[in-house]
Amino acid sequence: MNNSFDEDFEENVRPPDEVVRERLLQDTRSDFDKELDEVLNLSMREFHQQQIMNDQYEEQIKKSFIEEVNKRKNIFQTLLLNLNKLIKFDKEVREIYDIIEPIIDSYCGLFIETCELDKITHNKIFDMLRKIRVNQKAVEILKTIIVEQKS
Repeated sequence: MNNSFDEDFEENVRPPDEVVRERLLQDTRSDFDKELDEVLNLSMREFHQQQIMNDQYEEQIKKSFIEEVNKRKNIFQTLLLNLNKLIKFDKEVREIYDIIEPIIDSYCGLFIETCELDKITHNKIFDMLRKIRVNQKAVEILKTIIVEQKS
């Protein structure tokens, strides 16, 4: 039984293809065409190398952007968390939170570096933050972001 399978298999195997020999023709292009091909190849290689450099630079910019966003978010994370707990019980803290949360969010997203507020609002914010036990380092950094508007 095994022998008949081998015979059937041998019958169904096709013979190998014939070997074909090809000869390359001599390059009959003009010197101008040859130089043009070399220049085009060189240009494509330079473009590819420039593209690689641009991609690396773009990745570096993205990485530094993400690092800076994370650094800024970490600074204000505990401050916002503490205020978020207090807004459920205190209306004044809620007002302060509603003012500073979008400012901090914009700062953390690298949209703004500073925000000018009128003197009354500025003093109200920092007077309230002085009364609350929060991260003073974050409050000091917040003072550099939220500045009093000059008249």
